Amino acid sequence: MDQIPLSDGDRAALQALVPLAGALGAGTIFALFFGGRRRAGLAVFELFTIVAVLTAVGSTAYFSIALLHQNEAITGHDLTQTATPLLVAAVLLVFVSVFARLPGSFTRVITLLPLALVAIVIAALLAGNTWFAQPESVVPLAGAILAVGALIGVLAWGAERADIGWDRRWERRRLTRLYAQDYMPEEQPLRVALPRPDGREQAMEISCWTRKGRTYLDLPTGWHLRSEVHRLWREQAVGEARPPAGSVILLRTQIWPRIPFLRKEARLGFHLLELSRGGKTRLVELEPNDEGVFDVTELGVI
Repeated sequence: MDQIPLSDGDRAALQALVPLAGALGAGTIFALFFGGRRRAGLAVFELFTIVAVLTAVGSTAYFSIALLHQNEAITGHDLTQTATPLLVAAVLLVFVSVFARLPGSFTRVITLLPLALVAIVIAALLAGNTWFAQPESVVPLAGAILAVGALIGVLAWGAERADIGWDRRWERRRLTRLYAQDYMPEEQPLRVALPRPDGREQAMEISCWTRKGRTYLDLPTGWHLRSEVHRLWREQAVGEARPPAGSVILLRTQIWPRIPFLRKEARLGFHLLELSRGGKTRLVELEPNDEGVFDVTELGVI
């Protein structure tokens, strides 16, 4: 029995899939080699998605070329199966592009991520409706899609501005409350040992608050101290700093942020290595007072 050759329409469809797959693959490779540097977890997630995109477009290109070389009649189901990995790759590439354009700050990502997901869904639904569009309605439909995109962009801009404005107002209210309660800001050196970059012996100074002979740390300073302690110990690990020298060594600063319905207030913790106690480590957890600052007077860190 003679085999039925591939029809001209199916041949044209398969031939069109190959350059589409190549274009998506080229865009993905560009994102892989020219994307900005990210932290390990985010970089692995992005790399995983990019590899999935390349595999999907490679599958479409491979099966298209194989069917063209086979030169036998195919069904509509075969053609759909061949093109489906390309559609999956396009969706994954959209998510990678959105992910790369979100701001680096975790709080900004949390604020804008819901709007970004809504924008993706609406764009996909609107673009899917172009299947039913008539040629004379192409321009109005494209304008409507752009108008919806602009509206979502304005909403995202307003949400980000509102979030930044709320942060500023909250910080002003916090400082006003502290000054009203007679707290005074000061710069004081740390009294615990940390790795010493380039052999510097000078102790690190941090901002704190004092009132009636007692010393307090606020949460922003806690985040700053946590970052600096992490940086110094990382430099120690790669040989860029000398070991800490002192009777009490600060190993780690830990912050448990406030979680609605789970943790009412943030907590601040210090992991200390005390040589006078035989090199034992101790975790000291502090809770904020009514003004939202942590009393570190008895701890002796400052």
